[in-house]
Amino acid sequence: MKYRHTMLSLAVASSLLLTPNLSIAEGRAVLEEVVVTARKQNESLVDTPVAVSVLDADFFEKSGLNTMADVVKFVPGFDYSPTSSVRANGTRIRGIRTASYSEGFESSVAVVIDGVVMARESAGFFDLYDIESVEVIKGPQGTLFGKNASAGVINVTTKNPEYESSGGADIMFGTYDERRIRGTVTGPLIDDRLAYRITGSMNVNDGVINNEYAGEDDVNSKDTWSLRAKLLYEPTEQLSALLTLDTVEEDNKCCIATWRSSGDDLGLIGAAYTENALQLQEALDLAGITAGPGNRSVAIFEDRINQESEGNGVALEINYDLGFAQFTSISAWRDYYIDEFNEADQLSNTDLNNRNGTEADSEQLSQEFRLTGDINDSINYVAGLYYFNEDIDADGSIYVELGAYGLFNSRTRSMRSVETTNLAAFGEVNWHMTDKFTLIVGGRFSDEEKGAEFSRMGTPINPELPFATLFSGDYVGAQKSDDTDFSGRVIGRYNITDNVNTYLAWSQGYKGPGWDVGDGANGALAGEQGGLPFVDAEIPTLMEIGFKGWFLDDTLSLNTALFNQSTKDLQTIRPIPGGGVSNLAIGEVVSKGFEADFTYITPVDGLLLIGSLTYLDVVYEEFVQEPELEGEDFEGVPEWAYSLIANYDFQVGDTGWSGFARAEYSWQDEKNTATGAAERTLIDDYGLLNLRAGFTSPSEKYTATLAVANATDEDYPYWIGGSTFTALGSTATSQYLGLDRVVRLTLGAKF
Repeated sequence: MKYRHTMLSLAVASSLLLTPNLSIAEGRAVLEEVVVTARKQNESLVDTPVAVSVLDADFFEKSGLNTMADVVKFVPGFDYSPTSSVRANGTRIRGIRTASYSEGFESSVAVVIDGVVMARESAGFFDLYDIESVEVIKGPQGTLFGKNASAGVINVTTKNPEYESSGGADIMFGTYDERRIRGTVTGPLIDDRLAYRITGSMNVNDGVINNEYAGEDDVNSKDTWSLRAKLLYEPTEQLSALLTLDTVEEDNKCCIATWRSSGDDLGLIGAAYTENALQLQEALDLAGITAGPGNRSVAIFEDRINQESEGNGVALEINYDLGFAQFTSISAWRDYYIDEFNEADQLSNTDLNNRNGTEADSEQLSQEFRLTGDINDSINYVAGLYYFNEDIDADGSIYVELGAYGLFNSRTRSMRSVETTNLAAFGEVNWHMTDKFTLIVGGRFSDEEKGAEFSRMGTPINPELPFATLFSGDYVGAQKSDDTDFSGRVIGRYNITDNVNTYLAWSQGYKGPGWDVGDGANGALAGEQGGLPFVDAEIPTLMEIGFKGWFLDDTLSLNTALFNQSTKDLQTIRPIPGGGVSNLAIGEVVSKGFEADFTYITPVDGLLLIGSLTYLDVVYEEFVQEPELEGEDFEGVPEWAYSLIANYDFQVGDTGWSGFARAEYSWQDEKNTATGAAERTLIDDYGLLNLRAGFTSPSEKYTATLAVANATDEDYPYWIGGSTFTALGSTATSQYLGLDRVVRLTLGAKF
C-alpha cells in the first residue's frame, strides 16, 4: 500500500477540522467526511473519541497563519505566551503548562513534528509554512505519545513529496518593514518510485518596540529562515521510506518587555544614588519614557540583547505492509542550540546593571517501532516500542551591579549538564463490541533515567563593598534518578447515528521527575548534601465526556467536551520570597471546563461560519510549599474565551477570477498573571479583529491577499510580570505587549 494513501496524519485524534473539505450534493455544499490516522490508526473524523482541534492547509492559507502565537486565537483551550527566553515558551493546554528556565525539566505540552517528539518545546516553533495540518490534542496523551504529553500535544504534519511536478512562492510586505519570502517545489525523480519536496522561508522585520536610546535601533526585531527537504522512496506497493532533513535559524533582538509601572521608591537603592538616576522612575524620566499600559518604549543598548537559536534534524520513516499488520519505524536525530542574553531591567542609562544569558546545546536521538493491525473483524490494535535520549549542556551567566559604588555587585557563572533516557512499550486495543459501542483500552510502561550536574561560581566585582556576595554563593551538585510508570486510558464510544457519536474517557499521563539546575539552584533546598533540588514526576488524570456530529443535512458540525483534569505535582517555577525563583512541584492543580466548536455552511452561497467557546476553571487544589495559595486561581488563565470566523468565497463576475473576504474575531476574559489576584498584574478582557481579502487568477496561478491584523488597534498585554527590583521592595511591573495594527500584502504564484 502506497505511503501517500496510508499516512494521512500522525494525530492522536481529531474532533474539529476548522476549514472542512466541502463537496456538492444535490446542488449545495456539504461537509465531506475526513479520514485521519486517529490514535495512529485510520479512523473517520467524527468517530474519534478524543478532543482535538485541527487547522488544515486551507485554513492556514485563508488566515495567513505563520507562527504558533497566531494559532492560539482559534483553538479552544489553547494558549501560547512567548517570554523573554525561548527556554520557557509558556504553552498551555486547558490552562496547564510547565514554566521553567531549568534544563532539568521539560514542557508539559509535547511538540511533535512529523512523528518526532521534540526534546525542547521551543525547538518545534518555527515558521508554519508548507504545513499539512497542526493538531492541538487536549489532555494527557501518554499512551501513544508518551514523554512530555501530560497536558496535551501540538502535532505538526508537513506536506510530503508528490509525483506530479508543482511548486509555488510568495512574497509579503508589511508594517515594521516586515519582509517574507517563501517557496516550495515538488516532483518525481523516478516516476511512481522516487519523489522530492524542498521548502524554504525567510522572514525579517524591524523592531516593534521603540528604543529611545540615541543611535540604537528599535528592539524586538526578528530574522528567521528555514529549509526543509523530503525524499520519498516507494520501490514496491508494500514498502515506503521517507527521509526528512531540516534546518531552522533565528537571529533576533528579542524579547524585551516594557515598564508598565515604575513602582514605589526603591529604598535601599537610595544608599547608592548618583546623578545617573538609580531609581527606576528617574531612569525612565532620563530616557523620556512614561511607564504605563500603553508604553512601547525602552532605552537599551542593542548589544545587551540577543536571542539566537539553530535547529537541525534528520528523520527516516519506514512503512512496510506485512500482510497481517502495518509496520512503522521512525528514526530521528536532532540538535538544538540557543544563545540568549538580555538586560533584564530594560534600561541602559543607569549604573544599575542586571544582565543574564544562557548558551545551551541539546542533542537528541529517538526511535519508534510500531505495529498496526486487526486481530479479527471486531478487534484492532496498535503496539510499539520507543527509545529517547537527550543530552543537554548549558553555560549561564548573571551580571548584577547596583550603583556607582558597587552595592549588590557580582558576576555569576553556572555550568549545567542533564542527560535523559526514556524507554517505553505501549499499546492500545479497540474492541467493537457491537455496531454501536466500542471499548478502547491502552497503556504505556515507561522507564526514565535522568542524571544532572551543576556548578555555580560567583565573583564579586569588588569584594570589599557591602553585599558583594549576595548573589554569588558557590555551589556544586550532582544527582541521578531512575523512575518507572504505567499510564493508560479507557474510552467508551457510542455511535448514536452514522454521523453522531458520544464518548466517555478516563486517562492518566506521566512526565518524569527532574532536578533543578537553573541559575538559582539552591543547595539548601536539596534532599541531601551535595545534591540538587528534586521535583517529583508529574501525573495528570483526566475524566472527559464528549459529543460530536454532523447535522442539518451535513452542513453543520458540532463538537463539545466536558472535562475535569487533576495534575499531581505539576512542575513549574515560583518566586522565592526576597528575590529569585525556584523550580518545584505543586501538590495538585485541577483544571475543569467546557469546550465547544462548530463549522456551519450557511444557506448563503459561499458563506462559511466557524466558531469556538471555552470555559476554564483552574485552581491550586493543594500546594505544600505555599498552603495559603490553596483554592486560588492558577495564574494566566482566562475564565471565558471565544472566537468567530466569517469566510465568504465568491466569483468575480464572468472573469474567471475568484476571491474571498474573511473576518476573524477572538476574545478572552480577564486574567491575572500572578497568583493572588494582584491588581497590578491583572490583564483586562480584550478582543482582536483580523480582516483579510484576496483574489485568485482564473488558472489559480496567481494570488494577491491584503490583511489587517488587530484592525481596531487594540492596545493589550499578553503577559504582565514582576520587576527585577522585586528583591528591593519595589512594586514595579513589566509587560509583554501584543502587536498594534499591522498591514500585510502578500503576492503569490504557482506553477
